Amino acid sequence: MKLRYDIVELIIFFRKNMAKELAISNNKMMSVQATAYTQSCNIQIVGDIINRQQYDGIAGTYSPDFTIRPCTMFPACYLADPDDPNETPTCNHKLDSFKWSEVTTGGVVTVATSEQSTVKSGYAAVIEGNDKGTLYVKTNSQLGVPRTMRFEGSWTDPVSGYKYTFVQNKALYLEDCTNARAEINLDSPPTVQWNPLRHVSEKTLTARIIVDEKDKTADAKTKIWWYRILNDGSRQLISSGNDAEDFEVKSVTKGANGQISAITIDCDMIGDDIGYEVRACYIYEGSLPSSPRDDDPRVVTKIVRDIPQLRADFLGSNYQLNEDTGFVTCQAVVSDNNGIIDSSVWNKILRAKWVKVTFGTQTTNGVTSVTESLATLGYGVSMQVPFEAKKAIRLIIEDRGAYNLLADDSGNILVDDGGNYIISREIDEDS
Repeated sequence: MKLRYDIVELIIFFRKNMAKELAISNNKMMSVQATAYTQSCNIQIVGDIINRQQYDGIAGTYSPDFTIRPCTMFPACYLADPDDPNETPTCNHKLDSFKWSEVTTGGVVTVATSEQSTVKSGYAAVIEGNDKGTLYVKTNSQLGVPRTMRFEGSWTDPVSGYKYTFVQNKALYLEDCTNARAEINLDSPPTVQWNPLRHVSEKTLTARIIVDEKDKTADAKTKIWWYRILNDGSRQLISSGNDAEDFEVKSVTKGANGQISAITIDCDMIGDDIGYEVRACYIYEGSLPSSPRDDDPRVVTKIVRDIPQLRADFLGSNYQLNEDTGFVTCQAVVSDNNGIIDSSVWNKILRAKWVKVTFGTQTTNGVTSVTESLATLGYGVSMQVPFEAKKAIRLIIEDRGAYNLLADDSGNILVDDGGNYIISREIDEDS
């Protein structure tokens, strides 16, 4: 009976201590409210090496040179809380993933990722820490190929599950500062006075092509043209020195680029004068032209065959002659302002002509004047001249002229058995 009594008391106790429920609300879930961030990205250049280069095509150098000191790019990523008045720090260390791409006219190529710091040679990225995403550009740009670096990163909010993405581009600039204007240095003045009696016949003309104070004569980017200027002003291209038109050209000198840098000519074969024109260009990017352009530089030199004033005399003219003398042996002497010229030299270029002078008189309108008539006795450095009373001997020095090519009646250039061109002066040396 006691157990039953205890149960009754317990029921009475619970009834006295239980509150009476008058109303019950709907259930509500309690959760953390996610922040709606505003994302942004700004690629910053870190350090002194900026994203703008200058290229010198002559020296082949970049300034700055990214292969020596790379350009450093930091993609500063921000998640701004609109309710937080404090300055927003970067959130690069939170990034779940990122990648850098190189964008050119050839397409888009991935160069680095958060999983692999270097995908393409010449680039490297930081893949952890506060500087996560930093890219080191270690390759130089190319002329005519615009290059832009593209950053793409992401972070997923663990509270809201929302994925924030960061995308930004940074261009790399390349400025062409090349001074590619070629200058021609020709070791010959505009006019050369060539004296065949005193100067050697062979003359070498050498051209040097200077670009930005550097010798580019033998450079593969250099093109040189040599022309012969004819009397009518037209020009003939000198290509090898082996053609009939180039008979005065003894040899040509070519550089490693196959261009003629010098020609050696025989001045005894230029006639009265000859002109040469040198044209050149330097193309550091692109193909070389087949012929010179209007604005390509030119240098002209003219070689003039010039025999200065000479004095002619002969030995044997002052001898005391007997009445029965049959001949007088005379020796020609030729001199200029520098003295007597050896006959072995001048006889190849000049000819001694011996003449007999007969004097007379002529009266016209009451005026009497002395006349003379000339009769050729012969040619040569020395001459046995027949002596006749009251007769005078005169020596005349003639120019044999320059060498010329010989041709047949059809205009074909004559060659000897060895294939060499046959040449002769206007007055042959044997005459």
